[in-house]
Amino acid sequence: MKKLWQKDNKSTLDPVIEAFETKGDLLMDQKLIKYDVQGSLAHAKMLCKIGILSKSELAKLEKGLLEILSLNSQGKFLLKIGDEDMHTKIENFLTEKYGKAGQKIHTGRSRNDQVLTAIRLYSKEMMEKIKQELTGLIKSFENFSQKFGSVKMPGYTHMQKAMPSSIGLWAGSFIESLQDDLSLLEAAANLNDQSPLGSAAGYGTPLKLDREYTVKLLGFAKAQNNFLYCQNSKGKIEALILAALTQILLTVNKFGSDIMLFTTSEFNFFQVSDALTTGSSIMPQKKNPDVAELLRAKVHLVLGNYTALVSLSSNLPSGYNRDLQDMKKPLLESLEITLDSIKVTGILLNNLTPKREVMESALTEEIFAAQKAYKLVQKNMPFRKAYGEVK
Repeated sequence: MKKLWQKDNKSTLDPVIEAFETKGDLLMDQKLIKYDVQGSLAHAKMLCKIGILSKSELAKLEKGLLEILSLNSQGKFLLKIGDEDMHTKIENFLTEKYGKAGQKIHTGRSRNDQVLTAIRLYSKEMMEKIKQELTGLIKSFENFSQKFGSVKMPGYTHMQKAMPSSIGLWAGSFIESLQDDLSLLEAAANLNDQSPLGSAAGYGTPLKLDREYTVKLLGFAKAQNNFLYCQNSKGKIEALILAALTQILLTVNKFGSDIMLFTTSEFNFFQVSDALTTGSSIMPQKKNPDVAELLRAKVHLVLGNYTALVSLSSNLPSGYNRDLQDMKKPLLESLEITLDSIKVTGILLNNLTPKREVMESALTEEIFAAQKAYKLVQKNMPFRKAYGEVK
């Protein structure tokens, strides 16, 4: 298939080089087709508004782009080696069907701002889904706390019994942590909510594009002002997104760690529903709440993706650099991991039953030592002396 940049059909790219440059990226582009089509629809409407496209040409392009959306939803618009990228496949599809109208779709645009727009749209939609799931998870912890909050349990420092605690205090710590995580996610979402469409390759075009119109059509909060920064921000905004996702998964990690500890036979504080446990291929007695192990592992995957993404975007000069093509996988994968992890955390929490008697019997005498010292303090004894008396 002819590439968008080819001047003629005489020169062809070495097949090994072509596979190296596109194979992994095509898998990511397949997930972005919907968003690239959305960007193309808005761009086509804007081109019609400024007189580049006629109304009949716009109608043809709209029909063609909607057909691509339909085919893609049915799994019939598949990228393969030779397509180079989603932009090439989409434009060639439109050109083959509608000739001159298809040849005009790329006017005033570069694949650089095109893919960046698709990534921003994808990230925006995914972060909204994550936000909704995160809000739901906070509510689930609140319900759990209301139901079991009065149950007493030991609190630990250095993995040793420390002071009396309760399920309300324990669950409440996750509520506040997730609320902070939500604030960080919203900050990253606000930075992502800027349209780069119309910046072309990072230096604009001589055409008077109506960028505010495409901003409105695509539902962005605003247009990213500086054309060059549109390209320079690639990797920067995505890293901020992953930083926010990492914080969410750190909270999930701690919850998973607690569940693995508190469901051991030695602690036996909680019981996980059989529907969430697996067994052993050799030990008949085993019931493993290993979903919690998988949950606590996910932060390490996203943290690795964050490191990869930041590394990819460092030591690069201003403007577009193809190194950042490899940014798609860590970004898309991290958003998907986080969304799935929040959903699963909610399911685990809703299938968790505290063992009240076990927890309260674990409140052995030594755990009240600090309270005893403070009773003496309330009788006007200096704390250090009270500490010594109790010890």
